[in-house]
Amino acid sequence: MKKVLIVILALLVSFASHAQITITLGNALLQNPGTDVHLPVSVKGLNGATGGIGITGMELHVSYINTSVVYDTTLNFSTMMPVSQWFFGANGVDYGTNWLEPSGARLNIPDNTVLFDIVFHYLGGTTELNFDSTRCLLVDSAFNIIPGVHFVNGRITPSLGSGESRWNGTGSWNTASNWSNGIPGDSTNAIIETGNVTVFSTAISNALTINPGCVINISPGFSLTANRNYTNNGRLNLLSDATGTGSFIVIGSVSGSGVNNFHRYLDFTSNPGCFISSPITAATTSVFGSNPAESYTESSASWMTLPAGNNLDSGKGYRVSGSVPATFTYTGPFTTGDVQMGNLSYTAGGNSVTRGLNLLGNPYPSAIQLEQGTWNRTNLDKSIYVLDGYKYVCWNGSIGSLKDGIIPAMQGFFVKANAAGASLTIPAGARLHDNQPFYKTTEAVSNVISMRIENIADTNHFDEAFVHVLSGSTTGFDNEHDAYLIPGNSSYPHICTKASDQSLLSINTQPDFTEVPVEFTVGSAGSYKITFGNIETFNSNQALYFEDKSTNSAINIRNTGVFVFSSDGSSGTGRFVLHFQEVGINEYSTNNLFVWSTGHTIYISAKTGILHIDQLDIMNMTGQCVISSANLNLPATIQQDNLSNGLYILKIKTRDGICVQKVLVR
Repeated sequence: MKKVLIVILALLVSFASHAQITITLGNALLQNPGTDVHLPVSVKGLNGATGGIGITGMELHVSYINTSVVYDTTLNFSTMMPVSQWFFGANGVDYGTNWLEPSGARLNIPDNTVLFDIVFHYLGGTTELNFDSTRCLLVDSAFNIIPGVHFVNGRITPSLGSGESRWNGTGSWNTASNWSNGIPGDSTNAIIETGNVTVFSTAISNALTINPGCVINISPGFSLTANRNYTNNGRLNLLSDATGTGSFIVIGSVSGSGVNNFHRYLDFTSNPGCFISSPITAATTSVFGSNPAESYTESSASWMTLPAGNNLDSGKGYRVSGSVPATFTYTGPFTTGDVQMGNLSYTAGGNSVTRGLNLLGNPYPSAIQLEQGTWNRTNLDKSIYVLDGYKYVCWNGSIGSLKDGIIPAMQGFFVKANAAGASLTIPAGARLHDNQPFYKTTEAVSNVISMRIENIADTNHFDEAFVHVLSGSTTGFDNEHDAYLIPGNSSYPHICTKASDQSLLSINTQPDFTEVPVEFTVGSAGSYKITFGNIETFNSNQALYFEDKSTNSAINIRNTGVFVFSSDGSSGTGRFVLHFQEVGINEYSTNNLFVWSTGHTIYISAKTGILHIDQLDIMNMTGQCVISSANLNLPATIQQDNLSNGLYILKIKTRDGICVQKVLVR
């Protein structure tokens, strides 16, 4: 089989002289909860007549938090691109839309043109709506994806509210008629005078008072903040179920003779043992009823069952086991200040992965963020590990599979001591609600690639690994940047990389662009795929290749973003390598194949030589394999009426290697 040396194509050079392309989602500031808000989507740099790039197609994705906004409709389309040319909709957390110029010709769009307005019903709180740049794309007149597009996210903020407002009645917090002076905002002293109120929004107040006989229920997935003092002479219930857990933050003092109940639902479905922690200062294992609770012993890497009535220390994590879903309730005074965790265990020798592991816990009835507030660490690795059902997710302070380093309310997590005398301060300043955005104060991280592995037949279970090229880091395990692979449920796939000291890492930070061995376990035989993310964080001229040594082939990650493979169920030691430079691989020349489409029919034929395709995979721009066929004779015709209009990637495997081509279906 002929070896072909892949030459990096400098496709971006032709775009260097063009104006910056920017897609902007507008803001809606000081809005009243319970109203509809319009967020305009505008563009710059798409007018070829004034130095921009005209386009023939576009696909946009915007993620949002459905406890703050609910998608309503899309309105006010530009006359250049009328509503009949757009497909749009939302699934509850993600808004998507795509457009294709009917004539196939280039369309020049003047700067600051508003393409359309996205309309959301606003529930309250400050919230951000984010473009998913990994799935957004613009296509030029040659049907090439335009690189380097800049996306500007949108934001909604609440009105400040009145000085004081009193609640009388029963209903949702956003029922304006039950408040004496409007729905509370940041500046409002809210008094629950009579009745019951349920929070189905992102609610906020200045001071908060619950009178005797009154009740506040914080629904799962929603939140309530008291910016100053909280006085409870009634009852507050923070609710939890399979959809999520409510969130409550008090920044000032806490007083009153009322009852605070904090519920925590545990599923136990994907893993019979869940990590949990207490948000109150005087809880015992009786909270868990007949479900056994265990503490983790670092010195032996083992679990010890706690006796009935044993105290649950604030800031410490525990494992609770069960066979059926259950909801546990903590009742009592709750933690609002910093929590100091000293004398963390470290036993020299033994396994490098388990050495120094200590199970701590979020001590608050809200989430915490690892880069918010002052986390004083002594003799601790930077990374933390959270058990997420069947797998561990991790965060090293800037990247990882634990999104933004946010630990949910009452959630246990592992930290790793690297010497005796380790300690940690969990700061009250780290508190935030899961349903509010975390605004990073640092620039986006560069030179990071993520790899997500999943069974094509089971996309609900997946694992991720990250490689970060960072000057000053080391090739072996680095306790300031790296995170070990902690294996989860072996029935599901896991992916990691191998460092120079043979450490298996979920986060691998290395000092230069050298090849990285990639390993995996899958648990069962089948077809799997690895999806690559964050490609846009690299310089556009940086080579990115993924090699499969078992088939003596490789893909250019920039062309496909997805690698599909088969496994017999055994571990993938030594099979895959991530490359940051040119590699000698068997890649079939694209000049030997004709690929085109008419309507929803895709045609493939050979100019010379090959008359047979071993494997054909067609993937959409989100990386999903939508068509997979084997043993095709050329010329081949693929008729797919169920394909939506858009750009697709064809991965064609022949006896002479692998060919990757793009085709536009319309």
